[in-house]
Amino acid sequence: MGSNYITARQANSIPHDAKWIFKLQDFARHGSLQAGSILLVVLWTLAHTLCRSRSHVWIRASQQSLPYELASQITRSFSFALIILSTIHDEQQWANVALIGYAFLSGVISSLGNKRLRQLLLYPANLLVFISLIILIASEVLPLAVAAVPYELNQWILGTILALTGSVLVALAAPRARNLPAQSHNSSLHIAKLEASREEICSSFSYYFSFDYVTPLIWKGFRAAVEMVDLPVLPWYDKPLQLMPDVFRARRKSDQKTLLTLLRYQMRNLAAMAAWITAAFSLELVSPYALYHLLNYLNDPNHSIFHPALWLCLMFVGIMSRTVCYQQYLFNSSKFLVRVQAGFTQELYHRAITSMELEEAVINGPGYGKQNNGANRSSANGHLANLMSSDVAAVCQARDAVMILTGIPVGTILTVVGLYNVIGWPAIIGTVFMIALTPLPAYIAQIMGNVQRKVKIAQDARISLITEYLPSIKAIKCFAWEEAMVSRIQKVRGEEQRDLWRITMLLITMAEIGDLIPVSALAFMFVMYTAVLGRPLTASVAFTTLALFSTIRRNINWFNFYSRSAVNSWVSMQRLDRYFKNTSPLVSYPVGPLALRNATFRRNRSATLALEDITLEFVEGGLNVVSGLSGSGKTTLLLAILGETILERGSVTCPSDVAFVSQTPWLQSETVRDNIVFNSEFEQLRYDRVIQACDLEIDISELPFGDSTKVGENGSALSGGQKARVAFARALYSKAPLLLLDDTFSALDTKTAAAIWKNCFCTDLLDGRTTILVTQLPWIQAQADLSIVLDNGQVKFVEKNPAATRTPIIIEQADQEDNDNKTKPTDPDETLPGTSGLPKLSDTALDDVSGEMQATGKVNRFSFHKYMLYFGGSGYVLLAIITTLLVNIIFVGTTYWLSLWVNAYGKQEAVSIAFYLGIYLAFTLGSVLLDAISFLTYANGAWKAASSLHEACISSVMNTSLGWWKNVPVGRVVNRLSRDIASLDNTLPHSVQVFIETAMKIFFRLGAISSILPIFVVPGLVSCFLGVLAGEMYSRTAVVIRRLVSASRSPVFSHFNDSMAGLAVIRARNGMSEVFSEKMAAKLSEFSRAQQASANLNRWVAVRIDLITAFVSLCAGIIAVAKAGQVTAGLVGFSLTNALGLSDTILMVVRSMSDLEVEMQSFHRLHEYADVEPEDKSDDLYRGDTMATENGSVHPQDAVPVKWPTSGSIELRNVTVKYDENGPEVLKDISIKFGAGERVAIVGRTGSGKSTLVLTLLRFTHIAQGDVFYDGVNIKTIPRKKLRESLTVIPQEPTLFSGTVGSNLDPWGKVLVDQLQEAVDLCTGIGSFGLQTSDIMSEHLKQRHKEVDQEESHTPTEDTPLLPGSENVSAYNRNMQTSNLSLDGVVRAKGENFSHGQRQVISLCRAIVRHSKLMLLDEATASMDYETDQKIQDILRANLENLKEERRTLITIAHRLRTVADYDKVVVLGGGRVLEFGPPGELYRNRGHFFDMVQHSGDREEVESILKGDSS
Repeated sequence: MGSNYITARQANSIPHDAKWIFKLQDFARHGSLQAGSILLVVLWTLAHTLCRSRSHVWIRASQQSLPYELASQITRSFSFALIILSTIHDEQQWANVALIGYAFLSGVISSLGNKRLRQLLLYPANLLVFISLIILIASEVLPLAVAAVPYELNQWILGTILALTGSVLVALAAPRARNLPAQSHNSSLHIAKLEASREEICSSFSYYFSFDYVTPLIWKGFRAAVEMVDLPVLPWYDKPLQLMPDVFRARRKSDQKTLLTLLRYQMRNLAAMAAWITAAFSLELVSPYALYHLLNYLNDPNHSIFHPALWLCLMFVGIMSRTVCYQQYLFNSSKFLVRVQAGFTQELYHRAITSMELEEAVINGPGYGKQNNGANRSSANGHLANLMSSDVAAVCQARDAVMILTGIPVGTILTVVGLYNVIGWPAIIGTVFMIALTPLPAYIAQIMGNVQRKVKIAQDARISLITEYLPSIKAIKCFAWEEAMVSRIQKVRGEEQRDLWRITMLLITMAEIGDLIPVSALAFMFVMYTAVLGRPLTASVAFTTLALFSTIRRNINWFNFYSRSAVNSWVSMQRLDRYFKNTSPLVSYPVGPLALRNATFRRNRSATLALEDITLEFVEGGLNVVSGLSGSGKTTLLLAILGETILERGSVTCPSDVAFVSQTPWLQSETVRDNIVFNSEFEQLRYDRVIQACDLEIDISELPFGDSTKVGENGSALSGGQKARVAFARALYSKAPLLLLDDTFSALDTKTAAAIWKNCFCTDLLDGRTTILVTQLPWIQAQADLSIVLDNGQVKFVEKNPAATRTPIIIEQADQEDNDNKTKPTDPDETLPGTSGLPKLSDTALDDVSGEMQATGKVNRFSFHKYMLYFGGSGYVLLAIITTLLVNIIFVGTTYWLSLWVNAYGKQEAVSIAFYLGIYLAFTLGSVLLDAISFLTYANGAWKAASSLHEACISSVMNTSLGWWKNVPVGRVVNRLSRDIASLDNTLPHSVQVFIETAMKIFFRLGAISSILPIFVVPGLVSCFLGVLAGEMYSRTAVVIRRLVSASRSPVFSHFNDSMAGLAVIRARNGMSEVFSEKMAAKLSEFSRAQQASANLNRWVAVRIDLITAFVSLCAGIIAVAKAGQVTAGLVGFSLTNALGLSDTILMVVRSMSDLEVEMQSFHRLHEYADVEPEDKSDDLYRGDTMATENGSVHPQDAVPVKWPTSGSIELRNVTVKYDENGPEVLKDISIKFGAGERVAIVGRTGSGKSTLVLTLLRFTHIAQGDVFYDGVNIKTIPRKKLRESLTVIPQEPTLFSGTVGSNLDPWGKVLVDQLQEAVDLCTGIGSFGLQTSDIMSEHLKQRHKEVDQEESHTPTEDTPLLPGSENVSAYNRNMQTSNLSLDGVVRAKGENFSHGQRQVISLCRAIVRHSKLMLLDEATASMDYETDQKIQDILRANLENLKEERRTLITIAHRLRTVADYDKVVVLGGGRVLEFGPPGELYRNRGHFFDMVQHSGDREEVESILKGDSS
């Protein structure tokens, strides 16, 4: 046993560079460290005890800690006994005895004490054990590294160190206690019942070092497909509902500033990230430091002071310690991302659901309108969708600012210090040179920020157009406007891509400057070191300088790259600031009986029509009916009661709980039952009675799974009448004391309306509930307790009827034949064909995430070549690969040439610095140039690919059949056209390039190492095998989980879009906003769960790859030491440099392979939609059906006469229609003929097949049997687009698009302005469009128009029809648009600045402009007052009379028999069959079905007078 003390003689022989080790030994043995540690732990224990009552967290001890506690006690006991034995044998270790003894006693007491005492003493005991281990290593082990001084380690000390190491390992391996909120916390009991996440209770080693708690998921994914239920549950502190109060609190304290909100919200997380990344960048210098000394040793082994094992250990420890710190930074960074994503998304959703809609595009800043001339302006919902999808994600990237502000500066400064120690003052000059040129990349980053703002604006506009057009796809197809809409979207996309290309060029410029700065500085320093200082460029100097400068170069590149993310984050923060600043909360009225007193309301600040000086005392508990002309303010009155309008003056009292049924029914994409119950408590008796009252019993019985059948997106699987009744049933089922019904009866036929009146309004279902019903039915007005008539925004007439009693209208039992035919209430085609295959109950069991996963499918990881073919063909792909190959060759060649330069100094001959430096500069500059060429090659190809795929995708989904949309939610398509397109724009090209480049680089690195050290082939191949194995295990799981991330994102956006569509309905109900917020939190929880699992997988594989490659570096170092003197130092440095870089390369290959496979999902999803079968493809099936020639080569288009159609004649011959080829028959054996120039009415009960007949004429259905002829040509031989262009549809729900009135009439701009103006003038006298401005504008409003006109004097233009152009229209025209119909009048998204009736009038103008031979009206005037309805009929009649020689035919679906009583013919449908057909007078006299319908109508006398007049 040797002594542990250095003799005086030995002390004198200690080299100067090693004296610090023995000084450290003396300090460690002195006892001050031990005393300080004990004192610190005692103070901490006392403080923790005193402050425990104020603590916000309590700890529940792990239930599995007993075995670990026993192991800890055993190892602590051994260490305590061994240190005592060491002291007994004349070793001065009393200070360590005291330290280890205190830890031992603390452990014993914690094991014997209660839970609270155990929690108090366990952690200090483990901490003291760790400190003891560090002190003993510093004092007893470190001196062994000094090769010049003999030193032996005491066996008792060695045993103590091993025992302490075991105790530390046990403590690290023991499960951690679960931290829960304090018991005073409101949700603590709820959280305590939640399943504990693996992350919460895993060991400290697993949490901080190995991430082993992810291993079960890795094994699961390696063996089988992972599903959402297999993912680890979220820790309670990451649950969205837990995060929401925190972000709200932070926003309130930050004066709505997003940056301050972010800092307050995630301060602790950001501080942890800063600490970890600073430590990582600092520890990163350990390996170059060890490399420097190892190369010095290899250069002169005999004169080395330290043993080479020290430097080998430092290389290994440096890599692993840096890995642990960096992965902890990324771990906390992923926490930051998940929490910010969940918190800010909830905050945006909550603000949107509790605030009034933005009136102007304020999000993009004050210069937004001027910059874009109104062309790219987008709707409020489009803004919100982009804020949630893009801006919140961009704000999450603010985490990169932590690295920019802390890690990179600290790491760069320390690297410069290290360089100075290696080469002296040239390092200072080179650093000054780099700092002087640093503003150049910063300036470019500033320019990129400005361009990024333009990209955001273009993205807003594009996503807004997509979210506006896709839900209206049926209307677009009816008008054959698909190409027009695609053209508009592509125009905005072109602007977006133009700015994206500018960003790419700026990024290349910034990257090249970032590369040239360190390269130039490095060359300058080599010149100064060799030429000026005259020192030889040794291996240790050259390769250490190269390694350090590579670090500086990487830091600058990271700074430039992450600066882009930081700038993008700042832009998005400003947009969020503007949103939160400009939103205003909904008007909150005092709770009380509904009453309006001297109240003036306006829909928004720019609206012309206002409800002025309204004073109404509604009959509480009674029926209050509101009527008036279209555009008179009926809907505005209901919205005013809900607080959805601006209250300019007056007062309102209203109940807190209101059930609202909008004019356009809104339904959730849930089951029928869920829509009716609407998150209320289910009561079977009440539910059954509501179903019966709303006449839904037969309809529900015909659904595949009754009321458990999903209704589709916004009720797409139901007919218009069914949607209206389900929406009404929702209001009726509620227990709200106030019901607001906006024209509920307009979508119902007379029999259904009468049945609902009888079963609902004439019973006790509405007893004690105030009902306000907007309707135009006079027989309802006559039975109302209060009748209100509005005109021009003012109350024209109010009449109370205290004696009113509601009685059923006379309804006789229909003929048995009619009852027999009433077997198909579903008329799916009042929505989408193909919905006969409604979602099955088994389908509903699949959640939204599973549906998206099934839609996505599995992708081959090496299918990226299919994507690269979009770059420009196989030749372009070959060019890209060649540039990548050249980049790798010159990369390895640069380092190899440096090794030759180093070896030249060992040849005992003069070294030409100019020669070696010149070639080295050529290599480095060539590397920079080739990097730029390679990047530009991939960027240009990716730009082309993104452009062509976006156009193909949007064109494909626009031109596919409506049947395709029945199983594809609009939110999913929007997600692919936003997030997936963003991937093609930004991420996927980089992933492809990185994968190809790193895959090549790993072979070059292995070849470089093995060529110098052939024996390295064995550990190199082993490490590659292990790395690929770990990578394969990771990749199989990571790809599926990232698909889950993408799939779980779609339900979030679908829920958001669904909520925005039904805001008024949701907000009207008391507490419903909170319910929908909780639903959003639940969907976000799944999204966060997948996100966090994906991020943790990255940490798992990174740690293991770094461990493998750290082992490779250690092996390379050992081999180099073993061959010291056999291989030149330059070549050894060359091989070791590549060995140290192998870690990053293998990890990058694994990560890039996984990233590429995930990002390729975006390509395949878009490619899938780009290859959707077009609707017109089936036209080829009818090739030659009515060919004039017998040659089968003639295309069906050639079968259509050139001047077709010349008339509007229609003939159906034995037609049987289905929605799907395998679906049930909807129309059966229809044989009717409509002559040219006739007006034909189609009537029948809801679901009888009326709209199906119309859609058959449009070829939206499958004609299973028979033929349909339009002007003598079988429509099956006519291409669908040509057919739809040759006729006109005025649908029940008028569809307008953002832009101008003119662009809504003629999106192509082909019709002469005079013709458009003629149609507008013809319709100006209808409804509120006939009002004079002076009659409805107050003096206050006139003055405001005058003031705004003075500010905006530019003349209106129409640069971009179909795009919102409000900036191109003067403020006067913008405010006057709803009073005077003009071509340049602004139309907002969905025509929201017009009333329902006004939108229908514009649809009429559209029909007149098209001059079609066949005009189809599908309940177009059902919601209008009789006067407006009559005017529209007069215009249509006059139009047909004036153009009688054109033989135009009018087919009208109607519920109002008075509207069609004077038509030429009437078709009565029932159960998909023709029950009656003939002139209306004749059918009435036959006293059949039509006669029965007249008797059931509410205006029987008027209809009879028209029919009798007609017959006479």
